[in-house]
Amino acid sequence: MVAVCAPPPDESVRCGVICGRKYSLLAVRRNRARRLMWESYRLLKGYLPPCRLILIPRRRLEKYKRQEATRELAGLLAEAGLLAPETAASPPEC
Repeated sequence: MVAVCAPPPDESVRCGVICGRKYSLLAVRRNRARRLMWESYRLLKGYLPPCRLILIPRRRLEKYKRQEATRELAGLLAEAGLLAPETAASPPEC
């Protein structure tokens, strides 16, 4: 998973998910990747400062369950400095 962060023009948290045909030719797989990423973002949204995010899945996400996807996103956001390390260590509902 790749997370691209940018400063916000206003005081809100916004997120976008990009999952094109390069990820998979099957729409079912692309939609599952989008759903996993949106749910992981939804769980972590309350812990984030105002920012803009773009999330891009990678192939290994096909094998992940929701808890694993949330842990990976929390780790990426902690590396970017957007999430507290203690929140990243034990993300909500994992």
